[in-house]
Amino acid sequence: MSEFSQMLESYVNEKKVNKFQMAKYLSIDRSSLHKIIQGQRNAPSKNLVIRMGKYLELSPYELNELLELYSISLISPQRYYRRKNVQLFLESFDPNPSLIEMPSFQASDLPNLNRSVIPLRANGIHLEHLLYQINEREKESGKGTIRFLGTPELPGFENLFSQLTAGTQVKHILPFVRYENAADYKNDQNFLYLSKVVSVYAQFSDRLIDYQTSYYYSGESIRSHFPPFPYWVITSEYALQLSEDYKEGIFYQDPDMVAFMAETFDGLWNRTNLLLIPVQDGLSQLRLNQELLKAKTESEIHFSLVPCLMPFLTRREIEMYLSPKLPDREKFIDLLDQYITAICQRHAQVHPQMIFSLDGIRRFMETGVFDEFPLDLYSPLKMQDRKRIYSRFLQKANQYEYKLLKENMGTIVNGIRVNLSDSMGFIQFMTHTGKVILLSLEHPSFLASFKDYFETMDPDRFFTSEETIEKLNKLQYSF
Repeated sequence: MSEFSQMLESYVNEKKVNKFQMAKYLSIDRSSLHKIIQGQRNAPSKNLVIRMGKYLELSPYELNELLELYSISLISPQRYYRRKNVQLFLESFDPNPSLIEMPSFQASDLPNLNRSVIPLRANGIHLEHLLYQINEREKESGKGTIRFLGTPELPGFENLFSQLTAGTQVKHILPFVRYENAADYKNDQNFLYLSKVVSVYAQFSDRLIDYQTSYYYSGESIRSHFPPFPYWVITSEYALQLSEDYKEGIFYQDPDMVAFMAETFDGLWNRTNLLLIPVQDGLSQLRLNQELLKAKTESEIHFSLVPCLMPFLTRREIEMYLSPKLPDREKFIDLLDQYITAICQRHAQVHPQMIFSLDGIRRFMETGVFDEFPLDLYSPLKMQDRKRIYSRFLQKANQYEYKLLKENMGTIVNGIRVNLSDSMGFIQFMTHTGKVILLSLEHPSFLASFKDYFETMDPDRFFTSEETIEKLNKLQYSF
């Protein structure tokens, strides 16, 4: 029996339900209901499960729990929770989280830093302040190098490097969890880490801090080196070894020890895998997009509430709106024009899914802004050109698989974009200052999770093909 059928049976027994009457209410025969309850057959639809909940007088919480177990019974716990984690990532994404104010401290709250080696037993706030101090010293020294091996659960992680200045390099190795059973995916720490790391990229990019991430899986080389204190923070002058719960550690000021740990960290870095690769200028962004075009694929997915409208630009519009102050402007125009031609050729062969919303289309029509590129790269399009591009977008409906969302997922402004092929992908978003962050997605499991989610989204989330064309045509005439 599945967990769904076990829970359904418990409700039927607990409420002393007459199965014959329940079957009549559900418009199915009694033997079919018996087989569903015994786990010999799956319920044929979500709507039937909802009607079961209504007949059993379940509370909203009980019904949601039953529906979740029903969804799991159709696929597997692993795939269900991975899809749920992707959905949570998309809906809760915020590239600009508010910074936490550093609380005040007394000198007595901190360890005596006059010794070269200091054992630490500190609560989260004390550790956060100690890290703040050594990062402040790093900023003052002008050396600007931070090495961090650990999870985003480090106290104050999203605010930890708030005082660092332009030119600082932060190298971050993340310890990912290798799950041994499907239930572990329910609270997927790896996806939580990804979400927090992406938001840190947004903070650092606006301040011109070079943030790099890589990953390893638990049980690999790092823990075998220093099992009691597997997590490290290393600056040019100081080094910290920390326990997995961040409640104990050892603080070093000895230059030889700090240099040894930095060298060891760099050796470990070379044996890890890159997680996200930031692309922060227009030319580099075009080159990455061209790499995506070169990769062989049988499918392509574009998720963005504001749809990608670049394929519908002409060279005339590129020349008209591209900033006259752009370095190598003519070269950029040629590359962008060639890229758009290549996109159109690719999309004539591989018909991509394009997932977007009406509010996203309205944003483009109201602003003339392409969220794919930084605002300092071009000027917003005039209304007549917005209409031309939208008209071309509608004319290509037979070449693309337009999937119009009934409700937005996440936010329109500064929302996330995900582009995927069979072997490559990237995450993209705009910061509140108008800077575009593009992160090449290298992790195979994340790539597969995003692709699986988009390919299996609930059809009820979308308008039908006929409704989509009708609504897009109607919107066209409102501007």
